[in-house]
Amino acid sequence: MRIAIFSWESVHSIYVGGVAVHVTELACALERKGHQVHVFTRLGRHDQPWYERIHGVHYHRCPFNTNPDFVEEMKNMCRAFVDAFYQTENYAGHFDIIHAHDWLTAYALIWIKEARAKKSIFTIHSTEYGRCGNNFFGGNSERIRHIEWYGAYCADKVVTVSKSLKNEVMWIYSVPEDKVSVAYNGINYRNYDGWVEPAAIKRAYDIAPLDPMVLFAGRMVYQKGPDILVDAIPYILKFYGNAKFVFAGDGDMRASVEDKAKHLGVSHAARFLGYHNGWRLTDLYKASDCVCVPSRNEPFGIVLLEAWSAGKPVVASSNGGPSEIVWHDVNGLKVLPNPDSVAWGIGTLFSDFEHARWMGRNGRIAVETVFSWDTIADEVLNIYSN
Repeated sequence: MRIAIFSWESVHSIYVGGVAVHVTELACALERKGHQVHVFTRLGRHDQPWYERIHGVHYHRCPFNTNPDFVEEMKNMCRAFVDAFYQTENYAGHFDIIHAHDWLTAYALIWIKEARAKKSIFTIHSTEYGRCGNNFFGGNSERIRHIEWYGAYCADKVVTVSKSLKNEVMWIYSVPEDKVSVAYNGINYRNYDGWVEPAAIKRAYDIAPLDPMVLFAGRMVYQKGPDILVDAIPYILKFYGNAKFVFAGDGDMRASVEDKAKHLGVSHAARFLGYHNGWRLTDLYKASDCVCVPSRNEPFGIVLLEAWSAGKPVVASSNGGPSEIVWHDVNGLKVLPNPDSVAWGIGTLFSDFEHARWMGRNGRIAVETVFSWDTIADEVLNIYSN
């Protein structure tokens, strides 16, 4: 098959978050299975080529005009994707599948389907309702919800990254159940292989070698609940006074969360590192004793797979995807998204480090078997074929 994937981010253009990894790894896995894959995405830097073939995948990096209205800017991006798609199809031949990721690229799918009647797949990684912390806001948020609905309405198939998100999409946008399929995120777990010296990594962040370390990795936004973890810190320090809490991420809540840590008198135990990726983030996973995911709404939680790839147990909110993939007291602990419950989970892990390491090893087995990208690609191909 010849497959066109539309995404506003990828590892090889602009890397924002989990969608970049999903799109890049899925494209590679589909290519390994003998399909021709073209990814249409944003131009990351002016010195990047507009076209490049990476690991067999064809990348089309599309420039477009910016706009102070973000929704209108994404329409401009979609127009650039559509133009590049038409040029590619006119030159290279018919595409069998068009596959758009999230509302940002929905109009590319809609306009191409209207003009050329392609079989269309729309993957929703999270809803606007979920990104707003389970709230229906007006303004741009309402406009984005309309685009999500329109993309789901026009697509032949809708894909969600968890059963919980499937139910959310069906509820909010009245999508028929037989139109929605679930394909979990995957992980390239071998990227987390190799030994590191945890003490050396901790030392770089002014953390003593034997201090228990909790890692929060992700966007510092209301949906992800970094404030919940900060509120839990005083309770944990009562019993584990040398514990440290590392926040690797950025977002509109970062300043307020740092202020909260100062107000609670726990800033000495917290490290706010800003945005991290690549080997620096991988080293933080490997140096941590547990990874905390206190999200108010979590469509899937790729951070869980990253933690397990590094052999670490998780303390994860039971809201959304984690409720499906975390086996309580086997590869992590499920908690409620409130400070008391999060503190209980982290304290329980700290009370028995041997059991915690056992849960981390179970997590590694899970990513090697259930969440490999080749397994996920087979599920996506089955969706394409039905």
